[in-house]
Amino acid sequence: MIIALHGIPAEMIFSLLGAFIAVIIYLIWVHYSVYKTKYYNDEFKYFSVEKRLILYLGFLLANLGVAFLLFWLLTFIFAATIFR
Repeated sequence: MIIALHGIPAEMIFSLLGAFIAVIIYLIWVHYSVYKTKYYNDEFKYFSVEKRLILYLGFLLANLGVAFLLFWLLTFIFAATIFR
């Protein structure tokens, strides 16, 4: 591999794009799996608006933390496989 001194190598763009797509798929899958649970459909809708908002923000914060770590992990894994 030749190191370019005038920009980002294409391999890094591909690894970032692959990790971004994988994280988006992960977030869609997690939200869909929670949406299909019996607890969400039977009990969650009877909570007050404030309680639902706090629970959803906590869920979103936890998922975005996992997604951030997953993004960088997959970026390095994809970069390692591409740079061989």
